[in-house]
Amino acid sequence: MEDILIDTDIAIEYLRSKDKGSTELVRLLRNHVIHVSAISEFELFLGARTERHRHDLKMIFEQMGFVAFNFECGRIASDIWTNRKATHQNLEIKDIFIASIAIHEDLWLRTFNEKNFKGIEKLKIWRW
Repeated sequence: MEDILIDTDIAIEYLRSKDKGSTELVRLLRNHVIHVSAISEFELFLGARTERHRHDLKMIFEQMGFVAFNFECGRIASDIWTNRKATHQNLEIKDIFIASIAIHEDLWLRTFNEKNFKGIEKLKIWRW
């Protein structure tokens, strides 16, 4: 059983799906310890347009552990930013923050957008 940090897109797929049981999030929850970052929490609540959406988020968050962005994550994020800039590879700051959390906490990262995280040293991408 692996500890896995989900990217925001994994939760979005679950929330949008009519068949929740076939989503990546449910498959992961069956066999792994799942975590969500404070960055994803921010993104998801920002996108929650109704009280029903907020309720659904609270419900799925009860199944996961939370991971904060802290001082050490900030240093790691700065290193990622500097390395990406030196190679002219742009990456959204939220993705850098999520990657830094995964690295700091030694968690696998599960995302549907692997290309966004390609080449980040020490980042472990979860694949089935």
